[in-house]
Amino acid sequence: MHRKIKERLLAVVTVLGFAGFFQISPVAQAADTISCLNGLTCLDQGWSDQQRNWWYRTSQGSRLLPLSWMLALETANGTDKFNADANMSRLGYLPEAASAVNPYGLPVGFVVDEDRTGGADLMCDTFPAMCENGTMRRQWVGMNCSACHTNDIQIGDRKVRIEGAPTLADFQGLEEELLAAIKATRSDASKFDRFAIAVLGANNDIVAQADLKLELDEQIVWQQKLHDKNDAPVRYGHGRLDAQGHILNKVSLVAGAESQLTDLKADAPASYPFVWNTSQQSKIQWNGIATNKARIPFFGLDTDVGALIRNTSEVVGVFAHIEIKGSKAWRGYNTSARVKELIGLERQLASLQSPQWPMDLLGPIDEQKKARGEVLFDSMCASCHGELAPEDTTTHMNEKMDDIQKQKTDIFLACNTYYHTSKSGDFEGQKVFGFVGTRIKAEDLTRNMLINTTVGTIIGKRNELFEGMFNDVAAAPPRLSAAAVPGQVDYLPGVTGEAKKKMAKNCLNTRISDPSENILAYKARSLNGIWATAPYLHNGSVPTLYDLLSTSDLKLQSNGKLRSSSGIPEPEAGEPRRPDIFGVGSRRLDPVKIGFVSDPGADGNSFTFRVKDEVSGEPIPGNYNSGHDYGTSRLSEQDRLALVEYLKSL
Repeated sequence: MHRKIKERLLAVVTVLGFAGFFQISPVAQAADTISCLNGLTCLDQGWSDQQRNWWYRTSQGSRLLPLSWMLALETANGTDKFNADANMSRLGYLPEAASAVNPYGLPVGFVVDEDRTGGADLMCDTFPAMCENGTMRRQWVGMNCSACHTNDIQIGDRKVRIEGAPTLADFQGLEEELLAAIKATRSDASKFDRFAIAVLGANNDIVAQADLKLELDEQIVWQQKLHDKNDAPVRYGHGRLDAQGHILNKVSLVAGAESQLTDLKADAPASYPFVWNTSQQSKIQWNGIATNKARIPFFGLDTDVGALIRNTSEVVGVFAHIEIKGSKAWRGYNTSARVKELIGLERQLASLQSPQWPMDLLGPIDEQKKARGEVLFDSMCASCHGELAPEDTTTHMNEKMDDIQKQKTDIFLACNTYYHTSKSGDFEGQKVFGFVGTRIKAEDLTRNMLINTTVGTIIGKRNELFEGMFNDVAAAPPRLSAAAVPGQVDYLPGVTGEAKKKMAKNCLNTRISDPSENILAYKARSLNGIWATAPYLHNGSVPTLYDLLSTSDLKLQSNGKLRSSSGIPEPEAGEPRRPDIFGVGSRRLDPVKIGFVSDPGADGNSFTFRVKDEVSGEPIPGNYNSGHDYGTSRLSEQDRLALVEYLKSL
């Protein structure tokens, strides 16, 4: 067996090595420019300005719109350009001035992708006019990792750039407003005329305009399908995205499949994770759905196949084009995903250090309070959150997965991913790993189809290399605990939606036999740099570290019930409460509570996060701010502030 694997690997390296597949050198390819200008302060996180620019501007194969369209498109209700700094800033993305490495002045993480080969003609059944007109071979705009994992923090009059930090962008708003802008361009004659002049230039005639209208129609139909698949009553707001829901729904659509569970919209938004030390973790994503455990050296360069599959899944979810119809994973899928760039981005990310508290801007750490906080951390937090030095980019993190029963926080990110089922369409009958694994049934777990998609994209890897990359591959169908007795427990008290209550019941009673493969769990990891990553909890439901050390009105018991039948327990004397309503969008740091200024309507807070529905008062599934209360809510005010002081120093 080992000899066969070695022979296959040798064949792969021989074929791909000559194409430069593993010859990525991010620093060598980056332009020699300075990114920290115009008032930006960049903390020392181990990257040069060259590496920053490469991180911001390297395409991973995402294709949102043709570049000429993005530059010409106006907002739906005005004549301002959609890509204008003011509009993109309003949506939470980071504007960047035009430069040699960013000639079109695109925001951070919005990158140009171009493929002039025949392989660029993808999804021609979906986009026949765009394929016929050669639009697929022109320059497109998409997103890369940095769009979602870069942030600026306002400290006094200084903007501080944090590499690898969670964005405060409104992805849901971006998608919805982009679709509205395209529709308005198609329906408003004046808008279309201006758009056509900018896009077509000297070729602007009646025939070209007719072709352009057909292309707009194709994009409207496709993006409307994505919108309808993901549309959910819960608003994400700034700093959250149901990435796993979006990825699984995209896989359903590209296969010509339809989700079987209509209540499984992308309605479990999660806070964007911070990504420093990612390569040091065994399990990736909040629920540990992907793994880093298959490092293979090629030509002296360390390539983690698990990370590659994870990143390929991500780019499939954020607008990569992929052709499934008529092909098989073992033959390889034609896709716009750029595998060698994904490897290069992951390698560079492995060198990123966590940001340290900027004492020159925010003042020194109070050593006396920090010492008291460290004692509290060791006794209350360290068993789950192991310590890691800011400059340590190599030590294994030993993160811990905590079952949703124990976490007692919002369950739906984990539950939705576990239960997401689709008709399999063109995946039916294929093996999950292309060459190995069980065959995909007519209706199956969508995550099995996602695995097949990524395997087909990275077809250079063979057979056993793909086994174990996703730790839930062989997960059995959901199993109800024998202790579960229907009707005896009121799941999600106060919530009237029966579909969500049924999901909660099934999910909280499901047991996975192997704890190491449990994705009905959330991850606890080292907290270095935690001061720069608000809002907190996996779903971004708590604005500051101070509030996280307080208690919630939705404090769940292990059986899924709230502390009182009303769902709103009486506060204990002197016990501070996590806010049920707070503002999101401000970049201004709160240096006392450690988070962003969160008063609704204050200083850039254009979105109001609500734990409970504004009209009915019901708790909103997906927005629960309960959980992660391991005795910290009973701390005195002095001890709570001391623990916050220690967390600042990590």
